[in-house]
Amino acid sequence: MKLNEIGIFKNLSNSVLKKISEIVEEVNIKKDTVIFEESAPADVFCLIAKGRVEVFKRLSGGTTKTLAVLSAGDYTGEMSLLEDKPRIASVKAIDDVTLFVIKKKKFSKLISGDLDMGMKLLSAIMSTTLNRLSVTNSHLTLLYDTGKVIASSKNLKQMTMAAFSNISKLFKQADSGMAAVYNEFTDELDVHSSINIKNPVDSIPKTDPFVSQISAQKELLITNEKIDFKNGFISGKSLIASAFHFEDKFLGFIWFAGNKQNAFSINDLIVLSSVASLISVSIKNISFISEDEARQRLEKMRGVQAF
Repeated sequence: MKLNEIGIFKNLSNSVLKKISEIVEEVNIKKDTVIFEESAPADVFCLIAKGRVEVFKRLSGGTTKTLAVLSAGDYTGEMSLLEDKPRIASVKAIDDVTLFVIKKKKFSKLISGDLDMGMKLLSAIMSTTLNRLSVTNSHLTLLYDTGKVIASSKNLKQMTMAAFSNISKLFKQADSGMAAVYNEFTDELDVHSSINIKNPVDSIPKTDPFVSQISAQKELLITNEKIDFKNGFISGKSLIASAFHFEDKFLGFIWFAGNKQNAFSINDLIVLSSVASLISVSIKNISFISEDEARQRLEKMRGVQAF
């Protein structure tokens, strides 16, 4: 990949690109190598020329949380060129990766020697960074709105319907979708909400091929093949899905499908998985409250009968 093929540089002139190329270093990184650690000094800007990297946070108990997956043409560490702050997340190579690296000292020297070029370059960086922040804000808004729905809901179906409606607004590229929750009394999954289902259903057996796959894998991303689970209600060329689960117990699922290839990305799946985790906790809490209320009613009935 050449510099002019990377989005952040596409609108820059050849003369500006030539000067940038003089300070770029090509670095090859092996798969599974941690490129940057959270809290480490941030002094380089990295453009991904080949392969994919994972941006993640380390959590307590040795677990990690994936924030994003970046691929060829993406970049990371742009703020290191503009401020002196440590890195806010870690970055690891998912594949063998080739990076175009720009060190802060060389960048500062370059723009101080040509202010006009420096302003054009900074403008390009800030423009793409603002677009990225806009997407991040949409994701944070979705998580916030889902939290509000969960906090105000005591009815399970009402909660999943409202949450599904919020998520549908974010995934505008979806042509169909569904949210279903496991019903332990019928040993089936009740469909709580859906959009544009070709063959609508009210419940789905646990033996359904899609249910078996999503309960085992917990997450699913299909981007470029015809979808065929032989169940009649899922169709398209792209699919994104996440299971509802709590302490390894399968509670249901949410999915969206698109009629075009590559309708969804790995970062869409990360967002959907985060929302599904919030919903999963709420499903468990609402179920516990319902069971507790039923138990109290039963005890009162027994008390009356005994009297």
